[in-house]
Amino acid sequence: MSEVPEILVDQKALTGEGPSWDNLQKVLYWVDIPRAHIFVYHPASRLNQRIDFGSQFETIGTVAPCASGGVIFAPDRKIAHYNFSTKQVTILAEVETDKPEHRFNDGKCDPRGRFLAGTMRKEPDGSYPGALYSMEKDGKARKLLDGLGISNGMGWSPDYRSFYLADSYSRDIWAFDYDLETGNIAHQRVAFTLPEGDAVADGLTTDLDGMVWLALWDGACIQRWDPRTGERLGTYTFPAKRTSCPVFGGAEMNELYVTSAAVGLSEADWQAYPHNGALMRVRTQFKGMPSFAFGG
Repeated sequence: MSEVPEILVDQKALTGEGPSWDNLQKVLYWVDIPRAHIFVYHPASRLNQRIDFGSQFETIGTVAPCASGGVIFAPDRKIAHYNFSTKQVTILAEVETDKPEHRFNDGKCDPRGRFLAGTMRKEPDGSYPGALYSMEKDGKARKLLDGLGISNGMGWSPDYRSFYLADSYSRDIWAFDYDLETGNIAHQRVAFTLPEGDAVADGLTTDLDGMVWLALWDGACIQRWDPRTGERLGTYTFPAKRTSCPVFGGAEMNELYVTSAAVGLSEADWQAYPHNGALMRVRTQFKGMPSFAFGG
């Protein structure tokens, strides 16, 4: 792919993640996980507003818009709401209270307004103690899947009948049947498999053609895959080694916003990839699926 990425904010985020497009407000939310920051990027003004929750939480895994206003986000092992006007944080749910060594990682809302998010160890050790949770609009959270190492990217097919999930410990990206009425997942299978290499699966999104866009941590790219055939269709390269998550946004939903991470990189990495931790964007010929809002 020949499109040249644009550096929107050279933030040098330690672990930039969780981008979500708010189509009503025309802004992009994203986070810096270990600093517990939420950012609000305004494309019209190029302003990147920072909200620092570092005094309240150790980490924030992801963020998404709420239908009632504000955002839903995943600090530590909690799910919370933030009101921009009152600056009030409301804890909606908490999981794995007996596992202080865990935190939430990636998360997203489904088309019915549920919030899904997965857990992992703060210091990954090769084990698989993480899980995927789903929280209904009434705040009740339940476990959907066990045995995850680093629960990561998720997304839905355009007909909402397939759900995709990445685990950074696996080279397989999984597909599940998704029941929109109940929020249940079933029939886990391999959608596609990454070839052997140093890069690992991170965040993902989907487009209106049903293709999966996957960020490769340590791969400096976003790849477009056909989950039905397992074929890699294209690669978009970025000047950041640890590309972490893509999401579509913009007026035409054809702008791919990409977060990245600056954590743990060498001097050679910085010379080769000068924009580690930046928020970036590339305009594509494809239209993406929306970021769904939490219904509560």
